Amino acid sequence: MMRRIGYLVLLVAGICQMMLYDFQGLRFLLCCALCIPAASALLTLPQAFFCKAALRTEQISVSRGDTVKVQVLAKLNAKAMIPVPGMTVRISWKLPGEKEQKTRLRLHGLKCSSVRGDRGISLEFAASHCGRVQIELNRAVIYDYLGLFSMPVKRDQGVEICIMPVITPIPTGALEASVGNPWERAGEKEGDLLIREFQPGDSLHRIYWKLVVKDGELQVKDAEKSGVLTLYLAFSDSFRTQAQEWDRYLDRACSLLYFLMEEANGGAQFYVKVVWKKEERFFSQDITEIETLQAWMKLLLLQEEGDLLEDSDIPLLTQGFHLEEDGRLYLGEQCVYEE
Repeated sequence: MMRRIGYLVLLVAGICQMMLYDFQGLRFLLCCALCIPAASALLTLPQAFFCKAALRTEQISVSRGDTVKVQVLAKLNAKAMIPVPGMTVRISWKLPGEKEQKTRLRLHGLKCSSVRGDRGISLEFAASHCGRVQIELNRAVIYDYLGLFSMPVKRDQGVEICIMPVITPIPTGALEASVGNPWERAGEKEGDLLIREFQPGDSLHRIYWKLVVKDGELQVKDAEKSGVLTLYLAFSDSFRTQAQEWDRYLDRACSLLYFLMEEANGGAQFYVKVVWKKEERFFSQDITEIETLQAWMKLLLLQEEGDLLEDSDIPLLTQGFHLEEDGRLYLGEQCVYEE
């Protein structure tokens, strides 16, 4: 902006001199003042079709407390005739529980067939709260060699990063001291267990070793036919807006689910199901491996929907395990776990 103002001041001064004196030199200077910027703008105009701005990150998801890193890339196609002096990009993002932030970055010296990302600019900020971070490219322009004109260029869509809860270990005897073995409350009945042949992708924890020793073939316990331990997350839609309380609640929920999942994979004949409410509907997700636990966390944080729960199962939710907003785990009306 200062460069443009200075140029306009010099141009006005030259015009005033032209009006006072009839010198050929002043006419020549005025011609240069008009033609040189016009030539610079004409050379920059074709370059706008070969430039592109983008955001790149290798972090699809991070844990709360980690650093989010995003790289700003400015690319110049090999078809470009001359280098581009630079590109200016405007970026905006909103972290969960914080106000929207904006910044403007300038990348200098874009050469033909080069990728600015190798030596470009990186954005870093702390992931303080759980949720979704949408980083967007609002505008990208290139400017001429004099810095007087700017032209918009193509830009990619932004990137989305999910900030995940922190899973902390739960002492093995913490639940047993209050309620006994929680997996015995899963509603398992005799004859529900189904034995089938081992298939690629099955967890080694589900192998029925007694049959392996007897028959010499790998057999696994089918968790789909065993008992179910349902953990109902009793929180309201407005509770999501309370950043610190929501973080603590998610940490507790994920830690409990991880603990129960490990117990189920360790030989208990049940599998874990988590149920949550969105608006007026109830959804569920089976938690059998760490991958399914991570997938469910993304579903919850991105406010997407899981498997719709049947109406007949909804009245039974408060009678089983349910985690309240204060972080206490209840079995019916009895509090069985708190820190």
